[in-house]
Amino acid sequence: MATVKKYVIHCDKCTQDFPVFASLYHSIVPETWMKDKAANHDCKAYADQLAKERAPKALNPIKASKKGK
Repeated sequence: MATVKKYVIHCDKCTQDFPVFASLYHSIVPETWMKDKAANHDCKAYADQLAKERAPKALNPIKASKKGK
């Protein structure tokens, strides 16, 4: 069974660290693989994802009105 590891990759373009969970074959050099992932990183999509996760969640008005009772 393969072991999944968490790799934290630093993007030089947007200066962000982003996590990647991967199971690499023994023939793959992790440093080379991480450089390739950093070069192919979609900075705009990652920034949009972070903004969406940090945005306040909209409350359902029906459920919100029942919380006060």
